Amino acid sequence: MKKETVVQITLMALALAILAGCRDEQEKKADQAALVSVSLNNLVMVKGGEFLMGDFGPLIGEKLPFNVDKDTPLHRVILSDFRIGKYRVTWGEFNRWLDLQGREENDYYRWTMDHKDPDFQSDKVYMGNNYPATVSWQDARSYCQWLGQVSNRYMDLPTEAQWEYAARSRGQFRIYGNSTDRWYYEDDPSINFTIYHAPVGSYPPNPLGLYDMMGNGSDWIKDWYAKNYYTVSPEKDPQGPAQGEKKVIRTGEHGTGIYTIVRSSQRPDNKWGSEFRCVENSPLK
Repeated sequence: MKKETVVQITLMALALAILAGCRDEQEKKADQAALVSVSLNNLVMVKGGEFLMGDFGPLIGEKLPFNVDKDTPLHRVILSDFRIGKYRVTWGEFNRWLDLQGREENDYYRWTMDHKDPDFQSDKVYMGNNYPATVSWQDARSYCQWLGQVSNRYMDLPTEAQWEYAARSRGQFRIYGNSTDRWYYEDDPSINFTIYHAPVGSYPPNPLGLYDMMGNGSDWIKDWYAKNYYTVSPEKDPQGPAQGEKKVIRTGEHGTGIYTIVRSSQRPDNKWGSEFRCVENSPLK
C-alpha cells in the first residue's frame, strides 16, 4: 500500500473519530440541558416568612405533644424565599445524572436489579424511571449542587427549617404534609398518600403544590442532626449544627414518622440511603 494511501486512511479515521466525538458531546449537552430544564421547571416558589417550628401539639386540639422524642421544642424561625422541588428526584433523573458523570448506577439500584431471589422480584418495580430514587446523602447533595453549577443558581438540599415550613404549607399548624391534613389507613379507598413506593405525583399535593411531603419515602436534609439543636439554633435561616455524625431525614413510611414535625437521622455514608428533593436558595435567579 502506498504511503499516501495510508496517510489518507489514517486522516479519514481520525476525522470520523472526531465527528463521532462531536456527536457524542452534542448528545451529552442535549441530555444535560433536558435534565436541567425538567428539574428547574419542577421547582415551586415558597415565599419566606416567620413561623413556629417544632411540636405545636400543645397549642391545638387536645393540647398534647405529637413527638415522643422531645427533640422538637417549639421555637421561632424566620426564612428567606426559596424554591423547592415539587417531586422527589426520580430514578430516571438520577441515573441520567450518573451517566452524565460517567458513573454506574448506585449499589442499591444494582443490588435490587441483580437480585435473583423470587421474593425480591417485585422490588424491581420500584426502580422504574418515575419512582423516587434512593441514594446516599453525598450523592443527593452532589446532584442538587450540580444543578446549581450548570444553571448558575444556588441549589442544595433543603435545610430542616425549609423542609418543615414547606411541608406545613408555609408554617401552618398542619400535622400531615398531604392534601387534607388527615391520616388514612391502608385499606381506606380515599387514601391520599402511600407508605410504600409509587411513581412521584401519584397522590394529591399539599396546598403549596408539593407532592409526597408525606409518605412515598423520605427526604435527605442538608443539616447534621443534634438532639438539642432547636434550643440553640439561630432565628434567621438556620442551617443546622456545624458538625455531627448523622444527617437529618424528614417524614417516613411508618408510624409517627409521617408527622410534619418529627425528625429522624441516618449516617450520610449509608449506601442504601434515602430519597431527596432539591432547593433553590436566595438570591433567586
